[in-house]
Amino acid sequence: MLAKFAKTMLMMAGALLVCSATAMAQDAETARATSLGWGWLAAGIGAGLATIGGGFGIGKLATAAMEGTARQPEAAGAIRVTMIIAAALIEGFTFFAIFVTFSLAGLK
Repeated sequence: MLAKFAKTMLMMAGALLVCSATAMAQDAETARATSLGWGWLAAGIGAGLATIGGGFGIGKLATAAMEGTARQPEAAGAIRVTMIIAAALIEGFTFFAIFVTFSLAGLK
């Protein structure tokens, strides 16, 4: 399944690279408008990937915390606190990645 996902992502990246050649053959004003459109597309894809990564990270974190609590119920409080801190760090990284994505795309 991972190989199929990677193959799909590579094909999408290749299609974006091929399509960007047509933007270079235009005059300056049209090229700027087109590149801004590609910036929106890239920002959307980047934000989506960052969000998916954050979701998977928090999902794995919650799974491990639930398994740890099931194995040692007396440590549930410490596991919960550690899980909340780690989830906050993952969310912070996700928001930072989304901010960087939109900043690099030129969308302020």
